[in-house]
Amino acid sequence: ALLALAACLTATATMTIGPLSFVGLMAPHIARMLGFRRTMPHMVISALAGGVLLVFADWCGRMALFPYQIPAGLLSSFIGAPYFIYLLRKQSR
Repeated sequence: ALLALAACLTATATMTIGPLSFVGLMAPHIARMLGFRRTMPHMVISALAGGVLLVFADWCGRMALFPYQIPAGLLSSFIGAPYFIYLLRKQSR
């Protein structure tokens, strides 16, 4: 039930904001995994991690099937969905 609720909330956020919302949802988790627990450093590292993830997704989208392009939002969704499933399974144990 928790997995279904999390999937519905993530789908709603993605539908409202667009596929790039996965980056905004992943970045704080990545910052916390890197060991940043205090509020101010956590916010700064979250912003930097989100920017790096988005630039990396855009770069991969441009280079993967050159001269064609894959949208950065699509790549961030391919990375974000399995990552959230991993987080939910890890948290439920």
